[in-house]
Amino acid sequence: MPSLAVDPSPPAAAPAAPSVGPASAPRAALLPAAASTLAPAWLHGAPAPATVVGTFDSAAYLLRDDEVLPLLAPGALLLPGGLRLATADDLRALRLRTGDEVEVGSGTVLARGGALAVRRTWRPRRVPQASLPLAHRGAALAAVLATPHLTDDLPAPLLDTLHAAEDGALPDVAALLGLGPGLTPAGDDLLCGLLLGLRATDGEAHGIPEDVGAAAHRTTALSATLLRQAALGYAVPPVVELLSSWHGAPADLTLPTSRVAAVGHTSGRALLLGLAVALLIDPTPSEGPS
Repeated sequence: MPSLAVDPSPPAAAPAAPSVGPASAPRAALLPAAASTLAPAWLHGAPAPATVVGTFDSAAYLLRDDEVLPLLAPGALLLPGGLRLATADDLRALRLRTGDEVEVGSGTVLARGGALAVRRTWRPRRVPQASLPLAHRGAALAAVLATPHLTDDLPAPLLDTLHAAEDGALPDVAALLGLGPGLTPAGDDLLCGLLLGLRATDGEAHGIPEDVGAAAHRTTALSATLLRQAALGYAVPPVVELLSSWHGAPADLTLPTSRVAAVGHTSGRALLLGLAVALLIDPTPSEGPS
């Protein structure tokens, strides 16, 4: 995921300009955008405030209730529920700052510097759901564990989870949720990988999706949103491509595995640990749908 650490840029020093709420939002020309079919329903509902909870060079995040709408410029990682902008200039034109309010509804986003309007939709991809033969499972696990610097800078409990899975132990979901800094903590990234890995192998889920859903309030709104989507099989493109390659003809899995490892600073490697845990805790292929 694109730099998912907390926005390092604090709000402007005093005197700060007042946050722009719906009442003062300019009626600027509408810039075209494409909405995911997984975007929050409030994007198309009655106009109401949403809060900016993170801004970066190529992405920003809007929060209402417990759902996050990512605004994604070209170059941003394509999160499953995002609103895609045509150019990075369109994102900069909104002049978003963390903590600001914007008005969202009726397929539009109105901010202090500009406005977006949904002109089309796009459909995010899911990882495959199918039983994974033992030979493919072994090759997938070997490729993940051969990833250079796989565990560097990751919290120790993530490594403990991997080692415990080698003995068949299930992860402590409550202990992992919210573990680590940033908008998507490393413990959550591992759990996203675990949910997606379980789906891609069609193995016994051991109640893990239910445990994650019940404790999602322990983490950030963005991370909880991504976990809900992962439980349904939705993931960013490098993960979908890797898990699809698990089911393809025998081939070198190094390249697709390395593309996942390169996501964010630690997010991709934590995702890989979750995939490894999924491969370890249920080593027997099931007779699920293909």
